[in-house]
Amino acid sequence: MSSILYIHFKTLFKIIYLNCVKHFGWRQLLATLVFLIVAIAVCILLFVFRLMDEVLFFRYRKTKIERPVFIVSNPRSGTTFTHRILCMDEERYVYMLMYHTIIPSVTFYKIVQAITVLDKRIGRPFRRFFDWVDSWFFKGWEGIHPTGFNQSEEDEGLYIFSFLSVAICLVCPYMQEFGYLTIIDEMPERTRRNLRKYYRSSIQRFMYAEGRGKTLLNKNVIATGRLHTILDVFPDARIVYLIRDPESAVPSFISMFSAPWKWIAPQLAENSVEYRALGQIAIDLYNYFHKNKNKFNPENFYVIPYKNLTANPIQVIEEVYAHFEMDISEVFRGRLESHLNAPKKYKSQHSYSLEKYGFTKEEIEEKLGEVMVEYGFMTVDGGRRTVDSSLHI
Repeated sequence: MSSILYIHFKTLFKIIYLNCVKHFGWRQLLATLVFLIVAIAVCILLFVFRLMDEVLFFRYRKTKIERPVFIVSNPRSGTTFTHRILCMDEERYVYMLMYHTIIPSVTFYKIVQAITVLDKRIGRPFRRFFDWVDSWFFKGWEGIHPTGFNQSEEDEGLYIFSFLSVAICLVCPYMQEFGYLTIIDEMPERTRRNLRKYYRSSIQRFMYAEGRGKTLLNKNVIATGRLHTILDVFPDARIVYLIRDPESAVPSFISMFSAPWKWIAPQLAENSVEYRALGQIAIDLYNYFHKNKNKFNPENFYVIPYKNLTANPIQVIEEVYAHFEMDISEVFRGRLESHLNAPKKYKSQHSYSLEKYGFTKEEIEEKLGEVMVEYGFMTVDGGRRTVDSSLHI
């Protein structure tokens, strides 16, 4: 059953209790009701469409996924930029768009494919409608993380409606109550087993419908706490890890994921325990990856320093391909050069500081000292060695 639909009801009920009882507010109540309506609708569609898959497209279960590429990191470390330039290697990779992650079903994908063909013939009214929806729905993330239903995106949508994702912070700002969601690898084995079944089944459906003959290219900035869960499903996965100075990444992460709180819970101060809890998630993800990185097969693991990515992205991509023994086609190289030589589109107008969210540099250096020394952000004696770029991508 968990391969069809899996819901972690403990988290769902906790969201309702915290937003509608313990910290009651009319805005939080409204946000919760809207979220529940959407979640119930999505789960019903998931259940129906995925049951239809078992009848109409049951051969998806035989889909083998070999040597997928996963881009992981702490949020705000260049993963979106890296993912989207790798997506230009269209002859090699297949990647998920946001709508793929919301209703992962072969039947649903086939319906969307048919509508897309029809839409092209009648002047793309459906495409224009969803472009308008994107511009309205994701307006708050302009300049922070450009996104949309029809853009290449991370696969967190596969987890959000199972309620096993720290992305629930977008609707519930009390993440100090959900400590167990940061490191999913440490949850009970029964929970992890159910999540693995659902995740494997979802990826198989996507590859069966969209990716035959290609390599899966995936990206997820919250997957750091699920690394072993992912590797249990794909033991030959190739991991690309981006590392950015925590003093820049942590406040940027808080700013991004707290964006809806300005409306949902405007009474929360930006240096409150709720905002600090978001920062602690980022800190825990840094430390978890650092403690586990030596368990990866070196041949399937590559680290990209953020400052190298911003300084020379083409060289970084060449190094990634060389490490994984992949050739860069002339077509892909041409797309890369054309895109990266165009006027830059990734410079953020937003500024972030630790102090704004109740942190200090000394606190970050104390909690993440080993990580910062390992990657050259701090010398052993505590003195600063490098200053991270102000470019946000």
